[in-house]
Amino acid sequence: MSSQTQSSRSVIIIGAGIAGLSTGIYARLNGYHTKIFEMHSLPGGLMTAWKRKGYTIDGCIHWLTGSEPSSNFYPMWADIGLIQKREIIYPDVFNHIEGPNGEELNIYRDVNRLEKHLIELAPEDADFIKSFCGSVRACSGFNPPVESSDNPLIKFFNNLRGLPKMLTVLPHLIRWTNMPMREFSSRFKNPFLAEAMKNLWMPEMSATTFIFTLAWLNDKTAGYPLGGSLPMAQDVEARYRQLGGEIEYNCRVKKILVENNSAVGVLLEDGREVRADTIISAADGHATIFDMLEGRYLDDKIRMVYRDYTPFPPLLLIGLGVNRTFNELPAVNGGFNIYLDKALEIAGEKISHLDCMIYNFDPNLAPEGKTALTVMVGTKYNYWKEISAEPELYESEKKRIAIETIQRLNGRFPGLSDQVEMVDVATPMTFERYTGNWQASFEGWLPTPQAVRASIPMILPGLNHFYMVGHWVQAGGGLPSGIMTGHDVVKQMCKRDGISFKTR
Repeated sequence: MSSQTQSSRSVIIIGAGIAGLSTGIYARLNGYHTKIFEMHSLPGGLMTAWKRKGYTIDGCIHWLTGSEPSSNFYPMWADIGLIQKREIIYPDVFNHIEGPNGEELNIYRDVNRLEKHLIELAPEDADFIKSFCGSVRACSGFNPPVESSDNPLIKFFNNLRGLPKMLTVLPHLIRWTNMPMREFSSRFKNPFLAEAMKNLWMPEMSATTFIFTLAWLNDKTAGYPLGGSLPMAQDVEARYRQLGGEIEYNCRVKKILVENNSAVGVLLEDGREVRADTIISAADGHATIFDMLEGRYLDDKIRMVYRDYTPFPPLLLIGLGVNRTFNELPAVNGGFNIYLDKALEIAGEKISHLDCMIYNFDPNLAPEGKTALTVMVGTKYNYWKEISAEPELYESEKKRIAIETIQRLNGRFPGLSDQVEMVDVATPMTFERYTGNWQASFEGWLPTPQAVRASIPMILPGLNHFYMVGHWVQAGGGLPSGIMTGHDVVKQMCKRDGISFKTR
């Protein structure tokens, strides 16, 4: 077993997803020597994509919160090099939902257009529609602070400046935070609208997340970056390397080394020990706490989080390359939801609708005149874990689902079956293999009413010189949780070490 000692103010980061890369960038900007160990061969973690037969299957980006300079998120994206090269588009339609009887619902980016459309669809729900659209308007223009200042005077004036809008938004936060989307959708009297809303957003999620997403769409601060996920991840990796950061790929951390209740290094699967002054895990939270640290640093709050909080469900992702343009369809970057005449059975469940991304708006993901398409289905982790032990059964089930999915899509888009040139199926086992996420969750903790009200510790009780970042310490997942937690942890480190925290 070899041993390696880093220089003073050295940091080891576990995981090269956006949280790990962002943490590394802020650490380098503040003079820390950093090395990232990543179990996969690519940067980005869950923010990734892969190529098959000339098509790109994107496993992440639908929209980017803070895509315009007016957003408080934007300077952070600029810090890590994620936004500068991106062309951002703002399709008029965020979601399109088709019902069993020919009904169609569009979730328009513009809240006024959305309200008018919903009332035309369901005049019996006019009061409730006006109520929640009114909340979207009230929350539009609210730019939540994502970076606090250590200067008391600046902090005071920043808070004072944001107070009028905060007072406007607060009643709406109070109203919607404790309401899960299951209850929100049940408020609609119109059967189609109630069913569509139930399937649009995960039923356990707080309605606040829906309201604020609509507000950001209305503000044009949540657009789609052309090119998708992987180029952005590669740009962030390039930014990290330009700053002098190191990354070692195909290198899994087996254990976090602890001496006298201080994290001092990591033990790699290949037997090497690498040491540093500070250890930061941007890896899976459950694996970090219960495997790498063997469950030694827990308290009641952390036990409660891993016992009671709900992770995002694992996904089955079916990628298709289609020799077709789909020019007849509007650009829809949040999802194209199609109800099925005949249910599709997956993992013992009847799937009555398919949530598709039809990338007719991003020419970067397919050859000219062709289109990349993905279908995402929430599924059961245990089912796929069990059948993955039998490779023939596992592969035949993937093939069956792909064939039947294409058949169902052909019912909506006649001729599609003959136009499919590429098929790829990623199961929860695929996500687990490449990211290590607990139960193959695709974004960490679901923002339920319970989770969005709580803070999740980034430090563990009794363990010094150790931090956690990413979507296991901030409910809601996505890129914002990665960059915000990385930014905040490095800021804490600077305060601990008597360093003036710097960004760009």
